[in-house]
Amino acid sequence: MKEFNVIVDIDEDGNIKAETKGMKGEVCVNELDEILQGLDGERDFKNKPDFYQKDKSVVKTLKLKKS
Repeated sequence: MKEFNVIVDIDEDGNIKAETKGMKGEVCVNELDEILQGLDGERDFKNKPDFYQKDKSVVKTLKLKKS
């Protein structure tokens, strides 16, 4: 099964850098929008070559901890 990752870095000034791995096309933008939803500030996007490729399907899996 193909693995998808989102890497989020927050520097000491509170700036956020987020990058997707394994996703192609608009899927990566949609996933980042979902993760960063509700955060204010200026957004700057730089598309990697993967953005311009097509991906046929995406399956989301959430792992929940039982409390």
